[in-house]
Amino acid sequence: MTDAVTPPPAPAFRRQGDLLLLSGQVGVDEHWRPVAGTFPDEARAAFANVRRVLAEAGALPDRILKVTAYLADLGDFAGYNEVWLEEFPGQRPARTTIGAALVPPFRVELDVVAWLGDTS
Repeated sequence: MTDAVTPPPAPAFRRQGDLLLLSGQVGVDEHWRPVAGTFPDEARAAFANVRRVLAEAGALPDRILKVTAYLADLGDFAGYNEVWLEEFPGQRPARTTIGAALVPPFRVELDVVAWLGDTS
């Protein structure tokens, strides 16, 4: 297993009114060790961290409005789509996917906006 990385000097989320803005989530375990394995394994771990932060804020994944994914290699786009369809089998949030230089060893980072207001 790869050595642990230092958590970013930022909160996991910030609430502004009914919007919940998550700091970028990457594929790390609960001890901040990067998840080893395939690109889809890392993407699943990043989404698991999104779900963890949402739960901490009192929200569920169905409240996600928008996901921006940063991929270190756009060749991983098909793997990202595979995980995306697993994560959002029903109604899907808006999304943007961007090729970006990420802090090694990460291959994907997720930027998420969720709604905490009334949905009626």
